[in-house]
Amino acid sequence: MIRPLLSLLLLLWALPAAAGQWREPQPYLLPQLDVTLINVGGQSTAQASVGLLGGLRMRYAGKPNVLSNTRASAVGTYGLTTGSLGGDFRVGSFVGPQGRYLLYQIGPDVWFNGYGQQGALDYWMPWSPGVDLKNQLVFTPIREISLVGEVTPGWAFVAARQGGGVGPFHELTLTALAVIRASAIRLTVGYTRQYRSFGVVNGLILSGGF
Repeated sequence: MIRPLLSLLLLLWALPAAAGQWREPQPYLLPQLDVTLINVGGQSTAQASVGLLGGLRMRYAGKPNVLSNTRASAVGTYGLTTGSLGGDFRVGSFVGPQGRYLLYQIGPDVWFNGYGQQGALDYWMPWSPGVDLKNQLVFTPIREISLVGEVTPGWAFVAARQGGGVGPFHELTLTALAVIRASAIRLTVGYTRQYRSFGVVNGLILSGGF
C-alpha cells in the first residue's frame, strides 16, 4: 500500500516540475480555534485547541491542473474537563490534481506532538516526532461548501507511540468534515476516528476560523 502511494506522490511532483513553471505562490495565514468532544475507552471528555496555520499555495501554469500546498502549524490543546495540556507542531507539503469540483492531495506531514501525562484523567500520549502520509479528497459543489475526507497513516519515532495502530501504521486517522464559508467566517464540523498507542479516539469536531 505504501509503495503505490509514494509512487503517485513522486509522479505528481515530478511531471509538472519537468514540464514547466508554477504560478506565483499565494501565501496565507489562518488562526485556528477548535472544540472537540472525544471518547477514549468509553470515557467522554472535551478539548479546546488554539493555534496558527500558515503556508504557500502554488498552481501549475500548464497542464495538468495541479495544486501544491506547503504549510506549517502550531496548535496547543487543553482538556476542558481534565486540565490536561498538549501541543502539535508540524510542517507538511501536499500536491495533487484539481478539477472543477474535486481536489485530491497527498504528501508528507512531519510532526512533533504529545498530550497529558501518566495518570491523566483522559489519556497520556508521550511526546514524539513522527511523519504522516496525508491523503485528502475535497468535494466543493458550490463555493461556500466543501466536503472533506481524509485518510492519514502515520509513523512515530518514539517506541511508546508505536503500538495501537492498524497494520504497518503506528497511527491512523480517518476524518470526515463539512466546511461552510460565510463572508469572512469559516465554520467546520466533522467526525474523526484515530487509532493511537493509548487506544481508539472518536471525536466530534467544531472549528471556527477567518
